[in-house]
Amino acid sequence: MKMIRFVGVFTACAILLGTFTSCASNLKYSGSALPEYAYDETAPSLYEEFADYFNVGAAINPSDLVEGTEQYNIITKQFNVFTMENDTKPDHVHPSEDTYNFTNTDKFVEYGEKNGKILRGHTLVWHSQCPDWFFYDDEGNEVTADVLVERLKEHITTIVSHYKGKIDTWDVVNEVLDDNFGLRLSNWLKIIGDYDGDGDKYDFIEIAFRTAHEADPDARLIINDYSLETSENKAITMYNMVKQMLEEGVPVDGVGLQMHIGYDTDIEQARNNIEILAKLREVNPDFVIEITELDMSCYSWGDESTEIELTKEFVQQFDDKYCELFNMLMDFAEQGIIDTVVFWGYNDGASWLNGFPVANRTNHPLLIDRDLKFKSAYWALMNLPSQRQTAD
Repeated sequence: MKMIRFVGVFTACAILLGTFTSCASNLKYSGSALPEYAYDETAPSLYEEFADYFNVGAAINPSDLVEGTEQYNIITKQFNVFTMENDTKPDHVHPSEDTYNFTNTDKFVEYGEKNGKILRGHTLVWHSQCPDWFFYDDEGNEVTADVLVERLKEHITTIVSHYKGKIDTWDVVNEVLDDNFGLRLSNWLKIIGDYDGDGDKYDFIEIAFRTAHEADPDARLIINDYSLETSENKAITMYNMVKQMLEEGVPVDGVGLQMHIGYDTDIEQARNNIEILAKLREVNPDFVIEITELDMSCYSWGDESTEIELTKEFVQQFDDKYCELFNMLMDFAEQGIIDTVVFWGYNDGASWLNGFPVANRTNHPLLIDRDLKFKSAYWALMNLPSQRQTAD
């Protein structure tokens, strides 16, 4: 991947309500002739625009894979990395001990192979969306550590082997840290615990990574979590745990930052936390950081309102924050630290943030709106690469 050195500070143009207030005469994308709808055949490509920096992807669902639909055309044009939002989670792909459901993920793989896309599997091990059969026997009694370890290994081996050489990256474990900066007290942790007796309790994580690597030695294996970009303590906890695992030979290839941020997120704090995690390259020079579930809420943390007025001033703040974020991510891409940025969804209407964490909430966190029209934030980002190259 070609990297371009950037010198100086870029100040984003003010891009408001779908029109441009130009702060430079050489914007690559500007004016009234720009396509309005994301499925327009004349639309440019987000992932192609950022090809010198990182791959750009999105979480999708089976309904997006119907060839010839507007949704299919959008995702194929705009992104080159994909994650299934739900269909490779344990409750979907392995609902009971003797049942695997590969139907939708097989379609996902077929789409990726046909269109030359990079595919991510999300997620092999999680405390949520994980059926109870993993942890209990037929009489409802909690299983032993030995039984759970065998179930864990069988689950991972079967799924990863089924997609060996087809799914490029796996989020092997997801959200294993709690908000008090320690291991989450999940059933995985409670039952398996310090399985090998070496004094640490992340054995289920270690087993999961070793098993996934055995099933597909060429797959990239990621440990994924939220708030790593906003909580320095959580980033340090992740760093310390992964560093110890790497030193023990556990095949962790990278850390995934979910990056469910808000329009008021402190980007410099995020930069600091990524720099903490990037120090894992001192142990493994090939270690990477991935942005795995990016979206930007229009609400501040703790705000319980359900509607927000998209004023001219707010849209400018929203767009500028996306520009600030992507400039930071491009800085890390130039250092070889970040090579993948995946949005959690691709249009506002299908975002999980509608109705979360407040019922009936309407949110606007992505680059394409509910009507499948490009938002001004899309064009703001599309101008960044050429702006940086001009400033070099």
